[in-house]
Amino acid sequence: MDVTTAVTAVTLGFIGLLGVAVIWQIFTGKIDLSRLISEPSGDASMSRLQLLIFTFVIALSLFLVIANSTEPGFPEISGGVLTLLGISASSYLVSKGIQFSKPEGVEEKPPTVTVSPESVTLRAGQSQKFKAEVSRTQNKAVEWSILPSAGAGEIDQETGAYTAPARVEAALTVTVKAVSVADPNAAGNATVRLQP
Repeated sequence: MDVTTAVTAVTLGFIGLLGVAVIWQIFTGKIDLSRLISEPSGDASMSRLQLLIFTFVIALSLFLVIANSTEPGFPEISGGVLTLLGISASSYLVSKGIQFSKPEGVEEKPPTVTVSPESVTLRAGQSQKFKAEVSRTQNKAVEWSILPSAGAGEIDQETGAYTAPARVEAALTVTVKAVSVADPNAAGNATVRLQP
């Protein structure tokens, strides 16, 4: 085994071990990829997605060039590959420049709360579990409440399960409300129509 082959084998082994370590860190939750293609506000970012895809394409192209090279040493990279990499990075920078050229591109959007299902019809004693989805904040916890608060049933703070009162004398509309713990101004509502 010559020196070049040995160095190549050691390098590929190191890269393989590094890849396994990174995948393990992602799998165990120590590396968070939830913001990889989203802005700090939580909104999707097409420019980040484009840069990510282009980077993978360029990296794969570079890998194939190196893998198919028969000459010893590092092969010469074609100008086309480098041009594509430059286009990818430039398009990301231009999109960021456009975004931050307007005040709304810089401002952080407040958290939002969405409650599902949005509307249900129940009879006396029936139950319905509601789910609250909180975006643009790490804290996903919510506080549940119902309006009117008297005689309109109960809601479980842990599960979001609403239970209609045991007796319903007349048709009644109840609002199920979820308020973000991180931002009390962020709230979502669902409507429950109670039937006798």
